[in-house]
Amino acid sequence: MSERNYLNPYPAYLQAANELRKNPGQWAAYESIGNCVMLAGPGSGKTKTLTIKIARLLHEDIKPPQGLACITYSSECARELRTRLEKLGVFESRHVFVGTVHGFCLQHVLIPYARLAGLSLPDPLVVADEDTRTLYLERITRNLGINERIGDIKSRMERYRRTYLDRESREWREKDEETAAIIEGFETLLHESGYIDFDDMVLMGLRLIKEHAWIRKSLRAKFPVIVVDEYQDLGAPLHQIVLSLCFDAGVRLVAVGDPDQSIYGFTGANPELLKELAALPTVESIPLQLNYRCGKTIVSTSQVALGEDRGYTAAGDHDGEITFWECPNGIEEQVSIICDSIIPGALKQVENRVLGDIAVLYIDKRDANIITQAVKARELKYVGGDKDDRYPLTPLTRWLEDCAAWCAGGWREGTPHLSSLVNFWCGMFKQSSGGAIQNELRRKIVNFLWANRNPDQSLKQWLDSFLASGLQDAINQLTAKPEEKRSFESLYQAASEQNRLGDQTVGGFGKYRGASDHLNLVTLHSSKGLEFDVVIIMGLDHGRLPAFSATSVESKREPRRLFYVGITRAKHEVHLVYSGWYKDIYGRLYNNGPSEFVQEVRANA
Repeated sequence: MSERNYLNPYPAYLQAANELRKNPGQWAAYESIGNCVMLAGPGSGKTKTLTIKIARLLHEDIKPPQGLACITYSSECARELRTRLEKLGVFESRHVFVGTVHGFCLQHVLIPYARLAGLSLPDPLVVADEDTRTLYLERITRNLGINERIGDIKSRMERYRRTYLDRESREWREKDEETAAIIEGFETLLHESGYIDFDDMVLMGLRLIKEHAWIRKSLRAKFPVIVVDEYQDLGAPLHQIVLSLCFDAGVRLVAVGDPDQSIYGFTGANPELLKELAALPTVESIPLQLNYRCGKTIVSTSQVALGEDRGYTAAGDHDGEITFWECPNGIEEQVSIICDSIIPGALKQVENRVLGDIAVLYIDKRDANIITQAVKARELKYVGGDKDDRYPLTPLTRWLEDCAAWCAGGWREGTPHLSSLVNFWCGMFKQSSGGAIQNELRRKIVNFLWANRNPDQSLKQWLDSFLASGLQDAINQLTAKPEEKRSFESLYQAASEQNRLGDQTVGGFGKYRGASDHLNLVTLHSSKGLEFDVVIIMGLDHGRLPAFSATSVESKREPRRLFYVGITRAKHEVHLVYSGWYKDIYGRLYNNGPSEFVQEVRANA
């Protein structure tokens, strides 16, 4: 926490907290004094409530050198939380951690405690990239005589590792002996070669926390409060960490989540864990039921789509619209209707509405290819889809976007904050560099940023200047984070090619994601956490959502939640597009009408 917070007689969080008084749920969460779980529906202002609560905790309840750890699902979620917290005067520091569960376990459990606890780790610590993981997985499956698509094996392995945590239990072997053998062989090859992977970080961290009371006490002394965002997405390992720290060691818990927005079951996420947590007698469960995003019709329709009445109500007075588009000539007609009717109509409907206010949500890569080609043919600007200027969205490339935004004018308003940009960069090398190197890294990055405050400079020139400022050596040292190094190389390659990002400026790159003049093309899964004026969902045919393989009520729960998430991204308009039939990748025809979810919503329209 920055010292400026102590110098301000009326901190920003107190001003922001006044806005929470109008919402009983938000105010109850803000005022809670013990373990608290916010069950936050779509558009309920949960991030606003959470960040104001964090600021209050750091000002009123936690005294340095103690601090707070805020754990969330992805680096993107962490980025959003940091941005919101900075506006409230809270900055990440050695006392305040904001990041993923992987980052928490690595920085605050494995590195400080693993060797003291007798746990052997590679030295230097190197995280295996996906190519390396695939190589070892292929090797172990060959050794075991398993003939199966490596992608299917990888998915099966990852889910099993994150679900069955006790390797000494009978369940570990009995549930799926083959998968257990794959995992054990894979981990042995990986570790003998000097690597760990992201799952290792969490699983090893959990093992240390559960097995050693002194580690739990040390973490409690450092972080008397743990905050968890998007709890429903984080799975069994994080849940066990929370139970050990908060209910064995006495760390205070503030958690936020929504079981109805749990859509990552294929990664091991389980919404029942959040329900279990909220039901504990020592936890105050607070529902956030006002929806500040969606119109009234969209709120009521979304609960039909979910198949559950959660008592959600719209905070605003606009109704919102649900429109059904039947396109009997197939997916090609769907994209034509979207591009030639729905999008132009939506732009005309509201004055000053722009392409960036509209999103087309789709199910899979085939849909991405079809809608992208249609958008290209009409020369519409867009982000997402199968766009060939894509680069991996890692913490490093997201940080570079923030640096570009600062250079393009953000430096005037302090958004993003310079100290946050510098601290992230130095933090990338914290474990492998001493004080003198850290000071040199700090000096070079500050000099680079101040010398390149030109929104019209080309992205390629800007990156070249970045490397020439002495930062090439730092990039080359990212051996412990190979995915980050490769993400930078992918971005640099895209900026070097004219038909990709070769014509992109620093200003454009700084606002590239969510640019106001670009149509958003997004998978249903990736739409979670986003919001738009207008949402168009395509490909809603029977057998696609839910898939034909989902035949029971239970197997349809997650697809139903996915449909619900898509609908609740919209503020004013939802357009549901379908044909009633489709062909699979082998050309087989399935002619069974629209998705049953669409039929349910249409019947209640």
